[in-house]
Amino acid sequence: MERTATCGVLSFPAEVDLSNGEAILGQSERLLAAGVPALILDLTACAFCDSSGLNVILRSQARASELGIPMWVVLPHRGIVRRVSDVAGLPRRVAIAPDVATAREALAVPAR
Repeated sequence: MERTATCGVLSFPAEVDLSNGEAILGQSERLLAAGVPALILDLTACAFCDSSGLNVILRSQARASELGIPMWVVLPHRGIVRRVSDVAGLPRRVAIAPDVATAREALAVPAR
């Protein structure tokens, strides 16, 4: 977990499943409750993500929306996590960036 003046970044571990999904969600909720101006969920290092991981993302997005906090998910173009996310329709529900730098740049652009 990283917190700067412009956003909070939560990096997912290599594997996200039932054993750690709630703990990751707790970290996300703590960042949002702390009043970060924006949230980035970074799945760059995540090689396996079951429905628990998708649940973390969607619940984080719902809470961020309630608080008026923009959120981006960093999801590489390739890999099993990307395929699972695409099948689940995640890119239609959350903002996706290929890397953290792109997500930070997107957050720096005022919303229209």
